[in-house]
Amino acid sequence: MRALATALTSLVLGMSGLGAGVVASASAAQPAVSTVSAAESVDPTPRAAGWPRLSIPRLRVNTAIIPVGITRAGQLAVGPSVTAVYTWKHGVRPGQRGSAVIAGHTWSRGHGVFDELGSMRVGHRFTVGRHTFRVSQVQRVHRMSGADVRGLFSDRGKPRVVLITCGDRTATGVYRTRILVHARKV
Repeated sequence: MRALATALTSLVLGMSGLGAGVVASASAAQPAVSTVSAAESVDPTPRAAGWPRLSIPRLRVNTAIIPVGITRAGQLAVGPSVTAVYTWKHGVRPGQRGSAVIAGHTWSRGHGVFDELGSMRVGHRFTVGRHTFRVSQVQRVHRMSGADVRGLFSDRGKPRVVLITCGDRTATGVYRTRILVHARKV
């Protein structure tokens, strides 16, 4: 579980939402962002076979969940697609005991899978495969420490999902916040 928290801490602290695969170092005060190439990825060819789809009709989202590995630097290898969502292939799967984290891009030019994630409200529902989830909390956070991020991930407790993306883009292209949608299995 420690490897999961480390990899996903990198994801949450470093998502840029610019449509490229991104990673960041969670140890730096201001995360350094870089593009992930296939050569840097431990598993450069993620496949969605056998993984459920994420469906959020309210947002017109119906997309593949792509399981990804980590880079040689120990960071989550988030892919470049702005229309798919990503999860760590060794993490909790949606519907299993614990918290499954699903990350998607916001794209400055529009059409990012999670462009409208911030419009979700408590009580809204979505499905992951055959499992239905009800939103229990929507957060817009400005800073997340490694401890905050590790608190999102657990292999204990009732099944839940955390959807995450970037928010509040500045004129210089920097995303100042992260949007987190917490949901519990119905």
